[in-house]
Amino acid sequence: MTLERFFPAEARERVSRAVRDAEARSLGQIVPVVVERSGRYDEVPWIGGVLLAAVATAVIELLRLDVALWELPVLQLGAGILGALLSRLDAVERLLAGRRDLDETTRDRALRAFVENGLGRTARGTGVLVFASLLEHRAHIVGDHGIHEKMGEEGWRRGVEALVAGIRRGDPAAGFCDAIGLAGAKLAEHFPRAGGGAAPNELPDELRGSRT
Repeated sequence: MTLERFFPAEARERVSRAVRDAEARSLGQIVPVVVERSGRYDEVPWIGGVLLAAVATAVIELLRLDVALWELPVLQLGAGILGALLSRLDAVERLLAGRRDLDETTRDRALRAFVENGLGRTARGTGVLVFASLLEHRAHIVGDHGIHEKMGEEGWRRGVEALVAGIRRGDPAAGFCDAIGLAGAKLAEHFPRAGGGAAPNELPDELRGSRT
């Protein structure tokens, strides 16, 4: 998945508008961030290569194929190279990397994005990160200390689910808009703007994206 494909100018403007609408109802300072991938998973090609080489060897043994002794390592090498190449397909890479590694890597990247984008430095501690990692099909919503005390992980759950659903159906921009809308509704419930008055917009509303 690439940022240019899924986030043309029109899609980025939709996300920015969703942020502005959400912030108009609450004291939250929302920053949407998307990365193509959160980690490199350098071990995955090796895993793919070894697995496919092992499968090729097992097939030869089970079917009792007439393979010369010198041919076996050649076939194993070919299968290993093919396995390494196939492991770079997004779905295969996610499978071989494993759920735990994907979860930990994207969580660490989200926390880094929170710091990078100044979400811990708002005047009232109302910074909220809405983060998605496209390759991993993972999302996180991270609130600053004041908001998190009220919301907790469960308070963000529906927004995270909406964002992940958008990524999986190939429309992450819509997922961002849905997640921001849900987060905005929860923020308006717990941190409404007093008298509906305006508050300083401390952080940019635009979607921020990077390769990693």
